[in-house]
Amino acid sequence: MDRYEDLPPRAHAMVASMRAIGYDLATAIADLIDNSIFAGANNIWIKYHWEGSGSWIYILDDGHGMSEEKLKEAMRLGSQSPLDERDPKDLGRFGLGLKTASFSQCRVTTVYTKTPEGVTSIRCWDLDHIEETQRWELDTIPPENTESILANLDRLSHGTMVLWQRIDRVVEMDDPDDEEGMRTFYNKFLAVQRYLEMIFHRYLSSPTNLRITLGTAELKPWDPYLRNNTFTQELASEKYEDGTVRVVPFVLPHVSKRTDVENDSGAGPKGWNAQQGFYLYRNKRMIMPGSYLDFRIVPEEHYKLARIMVDIDNRMDHEWGIDVRKATASPPDRLRAEFEKVAKATRKVAVEVYRARLGTVRTTRVRGTSEIWKRMRRGDKIIYEINKKNKVVKEILDEISPPTSWINKLFHVIETTVPYRLILMDNSELEDCHVNLLPEANIPSQELIDLCIDFYKRYRDNGRAHEVAIDLTLAIEPFNTHPAYRAALDSLDRRCDDNRQGS
Repeated sequence: MDRYEDLPPRAHAMVASMRAIGYDLATAIADLIDNSIFAGANNIWIKYHWEGSGSWIYILDDGHGMSEEKLKEAMRLGSQSPLDERDPKDLGRFGLGLKTASFSQCRVTTVYTKTPEGVTSIRCWDLDHIEETQRWELDTIPPENTESILANLDRLSHGTMVLWQRIDRVVEMDDPDDEEGMRTFYNKFLAVQRYLEMIFHRYLSSPTNLRITLGTAELKPWDPYLRNNTFTQELASEKYEDGTVRVVPFVLPHVSKRTDVENDSGAGPKGWNAQQGFYLYRNKRMIMPGSYLDFRIVPEEHYKLARIMVDIDNRMDHEWGIDVRKATASPPDRLRAEFEKVAKATRKVAVEVYRARLGTVRTTRVRGTSEIWKRMRRGDKIIYEINKKNKVVKEILDEISPPTSWINKLFHVIETTVPYRLILMDNSELEDCHVNLLPEANIPSQELIDLCIDFYKRYRDNGRAHEVAIDLTLAIEPFNTHPAYRAALDSLDRRCDDNRQGS
């Protein structure tokens, strides 16, 4: 009896396991784009067609293509060991990406390739055939009725096409071929577009200038660091491991220093709060799109302007624990303390920028009488109380002279029903939506403007100069919340000057 037995995996079980690795449509397409980039492609076309259960997707590139032997090897599961030395530009590692990404989305994967010499080769994995025969039989004949699709490669001098059919993880095979199904199908690619623009933004930018077309849209790079904004802060960079690891922290501008377009685009696919933290790149390809890796650092609203770029090369995959999907990573132990230090230093600057506010410059403050809300600590809790000493609040109460018991009851109701959670949720989804409102969104009433003028006049009657009286008045909330207050005081002073000149 032989000592060793050949015991290959059961085909149907192996296929099911490979389909469950965890890809979604965007990450699967990104994995195929990695292969196109390594093949030297200048252009990549991603096309998709809705036809119910007959829908299809293909990824076509103008890279250098493959010989028949290389294609057969590329279609092999585990075509290369992750321990093998790789080309420094290789974006793969496990020899599984083409297969696992494709199997995760479809049941039929056809690869058609053409070398610069014009030699074409084709191979196809059909999961239904594998499960039926229980054999890893690679088809050498393309599926029926695919000639017109595959012809898109024939128009190129060289390149490769990966065609997905029976895309059961993208289109439910039992769903009717209706308008709603078509709309759902096409909407999936809106998320794919944003994801690819993020993951490959450095390839889409100069000097590489890779062109990726999704449907009819040419992808545009998404810069997580808003480097075209002069208020973005690039902090001191660090290099580790003889320069093979490079860390560049960025602190993005305050919302008041960003355009509406930057406020929208800067949020990225996951939103401002979730996009903070480390951005890990392997050979310029983004692996982690904002996170604190596995550090015990929690993403918080006040730190969402902190984004840290980290570059590594493909020799460090094992040390960083990068998985098949290129979706998880963890820094080696020897770098953890340094990385945590960088994160905390970047967050410190970020919170200072986040708390900055534009508005009236207050050169003079009257302690205890300016703010309407007081921030109070009760043990480990923070509460907010209405400041009864605020001059505007006091003036209004004196004018209506309500009983003290009424005032206490009213203030208690307001103070105990402040919608803290709702405010936090709104502010997280729409950054700083409660502050720096457009002037037309919070125009003060004429009564409040008149009250502001009354305070100003009192300071003037007490011998204060115009600018000093303005500073004292506008140091009192709510007179610091809208430019209309300042405009009214400036206009009043000009009228006084005109009257003096006329006399």
